[in-house]
Amino acid sequence: MPGYGGIGKAALLRENEQRFLFQNELVAVGTLSIAYELARINRSFYPWGLSAEVSFSGNPGAFEIDIMGANNDSAANYISLGTITAVNGTLIGRWDMPSNLFPKYVAAFVKTLANATVLTTLQVTR
Repeated sequence: MPGYGGIGKAALLRENEQRFLFQNELVAVGTLSIAYELARINRSFYPWGLSAEVSFSGNPGAFEIDIMGANNDSAANYISLGTITAVNGTLIGRWDMPSNLFPKYVAAFVKTLANATVLTTLQVTR
């Protein structure tokens, strides 16, 4: 998948949908993924909910993937909402967005990845 597509290219991610930010690909450190616009969920108590799950084809070594959010779809507007820095025995890591975060757009940023030869899959779920 390509990296960040640019302003106005974020597809809508609706409730009960899943999309890939990275899909079984080599990802260079410093890469911002494609972005998705989060459709507002029709519940006042959890209007934006999101989870992110990363998996690697091999041991990634030390890594940090930042889940980024923005109110405006521009690479300059994205800030870190949370990070994934560890995986379980099957090389899967996860991050759940707290209910007090309300970004309109979401993307991921590969801040560090010691083993650049592993394939990365990062899926977001509403």
